[in-house]
Amino acid sequence: MDTRTLAQSRRRRNPVIGKIALGLAVVSAAVDASAFAVFMGGDTTFAFGICFVVVFLTLIAAVLGFIAAVGSFGRWYGAVGVVLAFFANPVILIVLLVVVAPEALTGM
Repeated sequence: MDTRTLAQSRRRRNPVIGKIALGLAVVSAAVDASAFAVFMGGDTTFAFGICFVVVFLTLIAAVLGFIAAVGSFGRWYGAVGVVLAFFANPVILIVLLVVVAPEALTGM
């Protein structure tokens, strides 16, 4: 058995992709919260535009997180990034709101 091939197979991959995915998911959750604050302030057009940006941010974070989780480029960072990006997506939040608490929509 060659020890060089054994050492190369045990070498850990760089977790930077998973960390980027997690960072993007956290940023998208923060931007989504600011879009909600803008919406509650009355500027619905600007909040709608922010939500479009958040949808694309969460899509990028989820794809990078999936690549990181499958390719061992920061597996746990990527998995947490995918879950956070899923729940930070405004479309998913609206669907959850309709399913869980539809009475909350009557006041909007």
